[in-house]
Amino acid sequence: MFKEIWQKIFPKKECGCGVAEQPLSDAPSGVSVQIKCLRGEEGVCQRLREMGFGESAIVEKVADHGTLICKVCDAKIAISKELAQNIIVKDVSSISPRNGKKVLLSHLSVGQKAVIYNFVVESDDCERIEEMGVTPGEAVEVIRYAPMGDPIEIKIRGYLLSLRKEEADLIEVELIS
Repeated sequence: MFKEIWQKIFPKKECGCGVAEQPLSDAPSGVSVQIKCLRGEEGVCQRLREMGFGESAIVEKVADHGTLICKVCDAKIAISKELAQNIIVKDVSSISPRNGKKVLLSHLSVGQKAVIYNFVVESDDCERIEEMGVTPGEAVEVIRYAPMGDPIEIKIRGYLLSLRKEEADLIEVELIS
């Protein structure tokens, strides 16, 4: 009975992303993949996002011995194979190549995509920004600038985030060609 009530409150949602299904559990060990979508109950999907398994995140499958050990957001996390079935991925080799040019996030144009490379300096602001999911290796896209150029709205890990220009000046990115 509890399960029926839970399903009424949190129905399963299909993402409709159109990606050929390849769950993280089927990816070979030692390979980096990009998360395209999460499937299953919304509560489970939200918990995966909180652990760093958000849409567009790059994940390296380190080991597969009953449970999966994955490197995500500079941390190694163990998850069950059943949970990994809900994480739909695609091979990183299909992502546009980086051109190696590094600039500050605040210098990107609207619609331009990049990968977070590093922080220019380490500070409390950088730590707070990292806690919001802006971590090295994450794909980012500039969505819009406010009329006066501050704040900047970016898309990262499948959600929109607004950063002050002074915060974006702390983040070095590598352009995607």
